[in-house]
Amino acid sequence: MNGPEDLPKSYDYDLIIIGGGSGGLAAAKEAAQYGKKVMVLDFVTPTPLGTRWGLGGTCVNVGCIPKKLM
Repeated sequence: MNGPEDLPKSYDYDLIIIGGGSGGLAAAKEAAQYGKKVMVLDFVTPTPLGTRWGLGGTCVNVGCIPKKLM
């Protein structure tokens, strides 16, 4: 995509999930198994420390508090 002229005029999804953490990915996978067209939206705020990751959320990429206690 090079600009706004390349964007599609409409979108057709059965389910849009906000958050690519473990719950969002599980919901997307379940819906896809039923043949639904799914979009997952996720965002991580960039920091000077370079905290960047793909889908999976904080628990998968950094570790949840319960994991750190064990």
